[in-house]
Amino acid sequence: MPSMERDQLVQHLTPPPGVVMPPYPAARDRWYRWSLLAAALGFFGQGIATLAANRDAIAFFHGWLAIALASAGWTFLVWLRNWRYLVRGLVTVGLLLWPWWTLGSWALTLSASAVMTAKETHCFHFPAGRIIPWYSLALGAALILGRPEWLIGCGWLGLATLWGWLVWGRLHLPLFEI
Repeated sequence: MPSMERDQLVQHLTPPPGVVMPPYPAARDRWYRWSLLAAALGFFGQGIATLAANRDAIAFFHGWLAIALASAGWTFLVWLRNWRYLVRGLVTVGLLLWPWWTLGSWALTLSASAVMTAKETHCFHFPAGRIIPWYSLALGAALILGRPEWLIGCGWLGLATLWGWLVWGRLHLPLFEI
């Protein structure tokens, strides 16, 4: 788990020259962290539901994840405005597609989650964040290729474990406020 010195934390919370950030209160950072935790729990539920072949539970946890990742995407702290809007766009469209196009929704929400974890890793050096984007890509390919349900279920559980590891580290950082 990463530990940050006060000067490192200040450096990460200071926008680069020329970047204007909207306020980011501690309450928003708290909401972001709870959204990440909800996503980790959602990936776990998705894995169990898939292994149990329970279609209703699979649809429920897909919706849960779409909502959790949309919440995280809208409270995501990143200096570059274009990245902020990219993540927000991906999670919003992924949430809107959820009831009608499962694969498209997964593609967008998993892509946004990969961007968020890559940024978290860039800033805070979470080991899980180096794995999650590539793991998500492999899981997405397995979904597209229609791999066996037991393999997909195990894939979701693996992603839940990686997310849990990342969230554990994020919860141990001080709350951010800008």
